[in-house]
Amino acid sequence: MFLSKLLLKDFGKFNNKEIDLKPGLNLVYGGNEAGKTTVKDFIVGMLYGIDKARGLKARFDDYELRKPLSGRGFSGKAYIKKDDKSYFVERSFLRHNRRVTAMDVATGRELDLRNTNTLQGTLFELDKNTYENTLCIGEHGAAPGKELASEMSNYLSNLATTGSADIDKDRAINRLKNQKKKYDTRPYKEKVDIVSDELLEFTKVDDELKEIRGKIADVEQEFAMETARRKREARKLIETEKGTTYQENEELNESMDELAKRAVFLDADLIKDYKKELPLTDRVWFILLTGLFVVAVIAAMVYILPFESSVRQLFIICTILFVIVTIVEGMYSKGMLNGEIYTPTEEDFKKMVYELERKQETYEEVEIDMSFAKEFADKKAELMVIEKQILDKKEKKRQLEEELSLANAKIAELDRECHIINLAINTINQVSAEIHGDLGFLINDNISDIVSKITDGKYKDVRMDDKMHIMVKDADSYVGIEYLSAGTIEQIYLAVRLSVARLLCRDKMPLIIDDIFTAYDETRLVNTLDCLKTIDTDQIILLTSNPHIGDMLDDLDMDYNYVEL
Repeated sequence: MFLSKLLLKDFGKFNNKEIDLKPGLNLVYGGNEAGKTTVKDFIVGMLYGIDKARGLKARFDDYELRKPLSGRGFSGKAYIKKDDKSYFVERSFLRHNRRVTAMDVATGRELDLRNTNTLQGTLFELDKNTYENTLCIGEHGAAPGKELASEMSNYLSNLATTGSADIDKDRAINRLKNQKKKYDTRPYKEKVDIVSDELLEFTKVDDELKEIRGKIADVEQEFAMETARRKREARKLIETEKGTTYQENEELNESMDELAKRAVFLDADLIKDYKKELPLTDRVWFILLTGLFVVAVIAAMVYILPFESSVRQLFIICTILFVIVTIVEGMYSKGMLNGEIYTPTEEDFKKMVYELERKQETYEEVEIDMSFAKEFADKKAELMVIEKQILDKKEKKRQLEEELSLANAKIAELDRECHIINLAINTINQVSAEIHGDLGFLINDNISDIVSKITDGKYKDVRMDDKMHIMVKDADSYVGIEYLSAGTIEQIYLAVRLSVARLLCRDKMPLIIDDIFTAYDETRLVNTLDCLKTIDTDQIILLTSNPHIGDMLDDLDMDYNYVEL
């Protein structure tokens, strides 16, 4: 891809400044403070946007540096060509009105940008930091000698391990490891152990609650029985004192007896031991034998009498059916077909007591001495105190179970976070190894080739070790570049970036070189310009204040488009 036209509408010192560019080499000449670096920043801004920094850094960031002092707008336009298509890009850099549009010139259709405020992901894939650190080559300012050598080592290490010049793999991994420390599960696991031990004390609390409530129900039932018994005795006494014969209320007595009998079954342990005594006529075997006897007698009588065979059979069948129906009806009426012995629940028992008291009231209301009730009330009060204690234990158990559940959920959540971080670290290491293996080998060969050309064969062999420290072969031994002159280090750094540019120009984005040749002698400058031919990209923009570079390009027979600011 390449830029065919720039319109710096309101950007830095420029207002409505047009610059026509072409594919291949473009030589942009301008003296000091002519705006060469401003043009470079405009190109990067049109491709990626310009972010506004925060805090103290905001006073010296690119946004403030390139914002027009005149107070006019802050915008620009550009034409970009890629894959035989032309795109018109228009951008506003203003913080409160930041926007960018890209339109296909042939169709007039506006592109749907994949990422906000940038053309990355739509027209190209290279990220901004890698583009600025690799394909935008500018002056290094106050970073000569060893500092520049260290900067170069970090640059290559990041690039070879992460694929981005601005991402430090080791720093990223250390940051992830520090983040992982925040997800320590040990305090929660210790809490789980403590709570689990405490819960062991409450394993039988439900059984204890059931038992004490059974005892309370027993006291209530005993009290109801005793009250009913005393009222019946009092009624007898009243009738006797009146000189009348006490007439038993048979229905009431049967209810009392039934209540007393059924009260036995409120104790579950006694149910299995209780057997109801049945009279002979209520026993199944006796009823069945009686039925068979009746059928046999009637059958004998039918055969003795002079009936036809069909009539006899019909008579016998009807007799058998009648006997069976009679037996079943009798057994049902005696409760023999009602299943197992019915055991009343506590609610059933209270209902029966209520019905019994209602019958007593309709029969004759009597007053009795209720002083005996205190004994039952005291006993019930004691049991209810115990019930309250057990209910407190049950609530404590519920709280502990909730704490245990929350702790286990937190452990699961932290484990998931740790797993994600471990996965991220493993992925970074895996990708880093792949990038390092592929890129490191290619960079070595490319650097050696370019450095050899720039230094006119003085340094033919350049190598990087595992830590991306660069060494050059001088005579028969390798020396670190930090021992070379500042100018030579500068040239090797250029060779490194040109080498990387060779490898990263998949989108063939513009290579921008901003006035870097101040420390070059003429021979090395010519050699460097000749190396530009080897960069496989659609466009090179060479910004310079050196008026002789055009002549050197002519001597090298290199075609170029000349622009003067």
